[in-house]
Parts: sequence; structure tokens; C-alpha cells
Amino acid sequence: MSNVGDPPIRLLMFTSDDCIYCPPVESIVREVVGGAMKDFIYVNTVDVNENPDAANIYGVHSLPTLMINDQIVLQGGMDDDTVREILWNTLLTLAVENKERVVKSKTSLLELTHNSWQSLTGTRMLRHNVGDFIHIAPYQLTLLSLYSLDPLVPTLVYQAGNQLGKYGIMFHVLSILEPRLGKTARRSKRLKYLLDALELYFSDKEVVPTYFADEAKALSYDDSSYTIEIKGLVSGALGIDVGEPMCDYTAGMLAGVTETLLGAYAVGEEIACAANRSDSCIFRITFGDNSTKRRQPREEDKIDINNRRLKFYESSHEIAVNLEESLFMRKRLRSIAGDFVHISSLQPIIVSLKLMDDFLGSILYSSGRELGLFGWGKTLLYEILDSMFEDEEEPYSLPLDIDSGVEGLYRYMTHPTTLLTKEWGVVRLKTTEIGDYMLNVYDYCAVAGISNVGKTLCDFLAGFLVGRLSVLIGYEASVEEVHCQGTGAEFCQFKITRNN
Repeated sequence: MSNVGDPPIRLLMFTSDDCIYCPPVESIVREVVGGAMKDFIYVNTVDVNENPDAANIYGVHSLPTLMINDQIVLQGGMDDDTVREILWNTLLTLAVENKERVVKSKTSLLELTHNSWQSLTGTRMLRHNVGDFIHIAPYQLTLLSLYSLDPLVPTLVYQAGNQLGKYGIMFHVLSILEPRLGKTARRSKRLKYLLDALELYFSDKEVVPTYFADEAKALSYDDSSYTIEIKGLVSGALGIDVGEPMCDYTAGMLAGVTETLLGAYAVGEEIACAANRSDSCIFRITFGDNSTKRRQPREEDKIDINNRRLKFYESSHEIAVNLEESLFMRKRLRSIAGDFVHISSLQPIIVSLKLMDDFLGSILYSSGRELGLFGWGKTLLYEILDSMFEDEEEPYSLPLDIDSGVEGLYRYMTHPTTLLTKEWGVVRLKTTEIGDYMLNVYDYCAVAGISNVGKTLCDFLAGFLVGRLSVLIGYEASVEEVHCQGTGAEFCQFKITRNN
């Protein structure tokens, strides 16, 4: 069985409303997964009529199709016993593979924390041309777009924070901030010193200047739990109500470091969030033995998912307004920490999501595409087009041809206003001999400083490029990341194919 701290295995079930074989198979899947395996399997139902992109990406040609960890395990109708046997044999085997994924993710997170420590202490700069801080709005928009598309994302983001709290350098930093933390074995005293250290960690702007939050205060504690309030937390300081808590990463991180320092299994929960109009984010951390209730992924129906997407469109517009106000210094989103945060706040989330769950590559891509289509910067994009065609006798009209569209995209990415967010550094555009385009992006915030993890990591940015370019040319061009800092390259290179 999966360890209580491991992320769930994702089972993708491709169906459609007119598939006569799908309901019986779905019933058996729910029966098997809802029993002994419910703690470590998460089922995603994908309607191929509503999401044909996913079906095309994974080569789904008949229904129903069951896929686990990027592997098709069943296609078409089968008798009940065969379906049960396939599910049991496959899931038990993949539970072992899932542990290997967790180990790889832990290793990558350890390297990320080492890089972050070097950056924060001034011994190494991860992005020489643009610096190691980004505006909080791109971080918030990335997280919000992910939450809007996949109900499992909060659980996986929590897991990323939990791993970082357990295996990263946070406990070491806390011991520096509160030296007494490492000098007592009594749990009651260690808890008190832990809370003192956490207050300093989220308030400190000198020893570990991540600017992750404004300040923190412990509200209460006893022998099995504590409650802590954090103000100006980067994931919650949206200034709007997005309809659900957004700080699962911090909840997981608090639970992880608590487990490491107190030697007791811990679970974190955000009980109030600034992203829901609360004045601050409040977390309750419960600790004890392994019987402490484990976080479970929430299940949602189509109405819930559609409502969340609608909320995303509304929220992304409001965040875009806040971003513009902040960039031009007409408004400050956080009173103490300011509106920039260290890139170490985003990198562990992106890397963990990609390494722990194959399907998250598609979710990251789709999230980026949604942001490219509907997110911040479209007004600036149209201003750039006005500038591009100001000398033309006839006014331009959309859609543009591919050459003009790519030129507009390039000008957008290199515009001084866009670069104020510090999401990326230098951007270069080249054309291949056959007329395709190569867009080289240096110092992208999600991967800068990362060594070879064996996978391209910039699915979100690839999706964003597709979405933003489609605004200009009227269709979705093919954009593929062919080189990535996550595979040891000097920059991230995206191939834009000239086709319709």
C-alpha cells in the first residue's frame, strides 16, 4: 500500500455520454477503487467530446479507455471479471513505480532547496540577467489556472510542500532562526520553539529573504495541534475572492517540517484564506500517530468543475488589473514584503507536479493555454499590434498570418512592460530552413538553475505561447518544447511549427 505521505496514483477514464460500454466499466472502477485502494488511487473521468485534445495526446481511439501513469491498461468493453483482474494487477504494480516517482521528486526538491539557499545567501545567482525574484501575480495566475482545471492539483501541491518541509532545508533554517529548537528533546518545548521559529521564518527579510509572506503569529497550541496565522502569504494575497483556499503548498510545508522536528505524523489544513476575502491565512496543523486523518482529494462533478473554470476567468481578470496597478506602482498588494517573491516559491510546485504525475504535463499545458487566451497582457498585445502596423496604409485585422503573429508574440515577450514581471530574461527568435520558428527563452522562472531531471518542464509556458499566439492568428499552432533547462540545456527552446 501507499505510504500516508505519498501522492495518489491517477487513473484516467476516457468516456463519453453516448458510450454504451462505459457505465458498466465505470461502475467496476468505482467499486475497486472505492474499497481497499481508495487511499492511493484518484480517478479522473475525461469526456472525449468535451476534451478531444486529451484523447488525441494519449492516442485514445476506442471507449472506454483506462490509463494509469501514461499507460493504457484497458480499451473497449470487457466482462466484469477481466476488468477487475486488470485493475488489481496493474494498480498493485504501479504502486511500486509511484514510490520511485516520489524518490525522484524528493531528490529534485533537495537540489532546488540547495540552489535556493545559495541564492538567498548571496553565494550564487540563478538568473544572472534578471535576478532571482518574480512578481507575485504570475505566481498567482499559474496556481489559479492549475486549480481551475484539475481537482487533484490541491492535493499534489500539498504533497510538494510536504516533501519540501520534510526533506528540504527549512528545518535547518528554522534552527538558525531559533537555536533552542535543536537543543531540547522535550516535545512540548520543541513545539514552542518551532512556533517561535515559524513566526520568524515568515516575517524575516534578512536571513532568508524569500519575501514569501509579510508576517506570522502563532494563535494557539496544545499537545496535538497548533494554529498559526500568516499575513501577506504570496498564494493568498490576491485581493479578491477566488472561491476556495489557495495555500495547500504552505499547509503541506508546515505539516512536513512539523513532522520532521516533532517526530510525529502531521497533517495541515488551511481554515481561512486571504484568497477568500479573509484578512489573513490561518493554518491548523494536527500531529500524532499515523491514525491522524489523512488529507483526501476532493471529488467534483461537471457542474463543480465548470463553476470553478468560470471563477478562474473572473479572477484572472481581477488579478490582471492588480498586476498592472502594481507594476506601475499605483498599488501595493502586500504592505510589508512588497510584490516580488523569490523563484523558490514556484519551482518546487512545477517540478513536483511534473515528476509525480504524467497527466499533469497536459494540465500544465492546458492551464497555460487558458492563461494565454484569457489572462493578463491582451491590452498590451493589441497596443503592440497597433505599433507594428502603424505605417501601413490599410488598418490590420485579425486573424494575422503566421509570420506577423509570431512577430507580435515575440514583441510581446520582449516588451519592457512584460519584462517588469521578471518571469523570463532574454528571448531570441530564429527561423529554420523550412520556415518553422525557434523561440529561445533564457532564465524562465520555473526552471532557472535546475540541472538535468530527464524531462522537459515548461509545459505551462508552451501552453501559454499557444494561447497567446492563437489570439493573433485565429487557430492553435503547434508549439513544442524541444530543449529545456530541466534536461540540461542552457535555455528553453520552443519550436513553433508553420501549419494550420
